[in-house]
Amino acid sequence: MSKLLDKANSKENREAFLNRISKKAGRPRHQIKEFKPLNDLPDKVLINKSNDELLEIAKENSESVNAKVIIKKKDELAKFLKEYIEKIEAKKLMLPSFGDEKWENFHLKEWLNNSGAEKVDYWTNDLSRMENENLANDADIAIGFADYLIANTGTITVSPEQGRGFNFLPTHYLALVPKSGLVPSTRVAVENYEKRLGSKELETSAINFISGPSNSGDIEMELVVGVHGPLDCTYLVVEDM
Repeated sequence: MSKLLDKANSKENREAFLNRISKKAGRPRHQIKEFKPLNDLPDKVLINKSNDELLEIAKENSESVNAKVIIKKKDELAKFLKEYIEKIEAKKLMLPSFGDEKWENFHLKEWLNNSGAEKVDYWTNDLSRMENENLANDADIAIGFADYLIANTGTITVSPEQGRGFNFLPTHYLALVPKSGLVPSTRVAVENYEKRLGSKELETSAINFISGPSNSGDIEMELVVGVHGPLDCTYLVVEDM
């Protein structure tokens, strides 16, 4: 079967198929011309800004898409997260099932056992997709990790190793972003992912780009935030990472 599929997907078979379609249609095949960008603006967006300048721009643009940006150091995270959970009165917490090293890097290993939530669930491969999604849908808040924060758009990027529905089903969502993950533009984030995928450091079929909570306008053009997905999004930038 694999040999048949390889033959069907071969360049020769593809060319023969397209030529046959062209003949039946009575017109020549469309020739794709070499792509030439009109300018190099995507490569120059905020490219000369320092990390501190990018952080200020990211904060402004994130707030424009209704995402809150909070800046903390690693040693402040455990205390802040516990107080934050108490502030929003979250009882059920959803976490990704990363190993101890990930949590230790953010100084959160001890916090896992004293988060302030009454119930803590993990999105894990040991459960079925439906079981994970039911737990996430029932959670008051999900706290996970983002790879990059795109300063130009106020967007975080998340690889789905944490769970595809992890970011979208709980009532509240908070993402930990290392300051070193600040990038000026979507172009830079995508290029970074291409390198990681090419080196097999990251293996995935999807990467989520999240620009704050969902929002929509009704027929009277009134903005409603959190129409579907979390009611709010918080980007917690870890300053000394």
